[in-house]
Amino acid sequence: MDTSAFVKQLGSNSKPIRDNALEKLQKYLTSKPAKQSKQMQYNKLWKGLYFAMWFSDRPRPQQRLANELAELHMLYLQDKNKNKDDDELTLNDQAFIKFSRAFWKIMVMEWLQIDRYRLDKYLLLMRRVLYNQLKYLQSRDWSSKLVDTYLEKVMKRIPLSGSPKVSNGIPIHIMDILLDEWQRLFEGEQQSQFVELLSETPLKSFLAIFKELLSNVDNSKVLRNKIKRDFLRDERWGQWGIDVGLPKKADKDGEEEDDDEEEAEEWHGF
Repeated sequence: MDTSAFVKQLGSNSKPIRDNALEKLQKYLTSKPAKQSKQMQYNKLWKGLYFAMWFSDRPRPQQRLANELAELHMLYLQDKNKNKDDDELTLNDQAFIKFSRAFWKIMVMEWLQIDRYRLDKYLLLMRRVLYNQLKYLQSRDWSSKLVDTYLEKVMKRIPLSGSPKVSNGIPIHIMDILLDEWQRLFEGEQQSQFVELLSETPLKSFLAIFKELLSNVDNSKVLRNKIKRDFLRDERWGQWGIDVGLPKKADKDGEEEDDDEEEAEEWHGF
């Protein structure tokens, strides 16, 4: 699909123009040929969608477009009941994985090109996309095969790989929003029921990825410090009954001294 014809339409401040382009995109994504496309085709598509966000220049259209692009992930739920085998991915699941991979790949590739005036709308887009990717997994009843594939081929392969090619801003933002968006999956649930439902989700598998990043001394010190001193110390882990394995006491003076030195070495801003 040639995305150049409607990229600017998706980023338009005119709702009728944007809705028309979005409808065309939805029809394309749900077609069988599109679902069977190679990964490269999905990458090209998300490159176009990235620039659609770039052209959107007013707060409310930006927010709507971020929601609309993120919700495209949920299109692949339409045939979810056709295959109940937990050991096999449906065609829609496979398309979802490729679509999800493409988003994070393009964000990694383009991150350092985002100026400070456009940063907020891409941070919002990442938040909305992460939520909808998690929501898709939840809607598929946290299928073990699907979750494992998502973790291995999407998260661990791209944004949470620890690769020096991935700017620290991306995994750090994921850490900032992950628990918020996980909690949002269960909006309206009582606290006691929420904790019970949470135990059935793969949140601990996500936690394991961050602990693996922390344990690898070859990874960025800024990234490892963010995991150790902020992410793993979020009070919600304890409230949700999840032991993150941190020592109860820490040498705060030593930590502060390390922070100053490491920030000087590593942090270069967005």
